[in-house]
Amino acid sequence: MHIPLPSLCPALAPITAALDRATADQRRNWMQGLGRRELAALWTRATAEGLPLDLDWLAGPAGETVTFAGQTSRPAFVRFARRLWMDPETGAVQGHSQPAAAVAWLAGPGHFRAAAASDRLLHLDHRTLPAGVPPGFPPLVDNASGGRKAVYGDRVDHLRRVSVHCAVGRVVHADQPLSAWFMLVRATDPPGAAAP
Repeated sequence: MHIPLPSLCPALAPITAALDRATADQRRNWMQGLGRRELAALWTRATAEGLPLDLDWLAGPAGETVTFAGQTSRPAFVRFARRLWMDPETGAVQGHSQPAAAVAWLAGPGHFRAAAASDRLLHLDHRTLPAGVPPGFPPLVDNASGGRKAVYGDRVDHLRRVSVHCAVGRVVHADQPLSAWFMLVRATDPPGAAAP
């Protein structure tokens, strides 16, 4: 299965189509081969041509935890996971990061709240903690002190959809977009997993 590199593909559609045809392992392997240049190019394509993205896609059925594999543009400790959950009573979506074990002690769980900024952009807001955590999530720890402040303090991740299972993000710190990107790949099919 050939999935085009974002820097060599002038449009998002061929990347989307290839990712939609790929297996879960192929999508994850492709993501893990993307460095900073490719993640930045994918963000640019998704910003120009982004697909609809809502909280239901991100979190899945209310009360169930959805896990994403992640890849960042950082030079080290690039792989991580994110787990998201929708409160069945309020519809609020929250999540936390699972960074590489070597830095987890410093960064902590990085709890965040998710919110729709538009029909094509979601915000993962690390500045305000959720009210509580669902079963299986790590305890709430603030993002404003210790090593956590350097990683998550005053941070909002912007997220855009790339395909049925994939999204690309950009880190925004103190309302300033950084030269830092990441990608998320769902471990399971989203609700109504038909190609866009």
